[in-house]
Amino acid sequence: MEKFILTLKDNSKRQFLLELLTQLDFVELKTVLPKKEQKEGAYDFFQSAGLFAGRDVDADQLRKQAWRLNN
Repeated sequence: MEKFILTLKDNSKRQFLLELLTQLDFVELKTVLPKKEQKEGAYDFFQSAGLFAGRDVDADQLRKQAWRLNN
């Protein structure tokens, strides 16, 4: 079995293409929803620094909350 990925340049032709492909008994159609587009560039971990700044929270409290949510 071979798989093809099609990219439609003109979305108005989508219905025509689907109807055409459904008429072919040797073609199995699976529609896939597009993934959310990711931001360009890599995620910068260090921009999250200071996320809990100004809060009275320590690692032990976070750990206890996390375990309580999972149990």
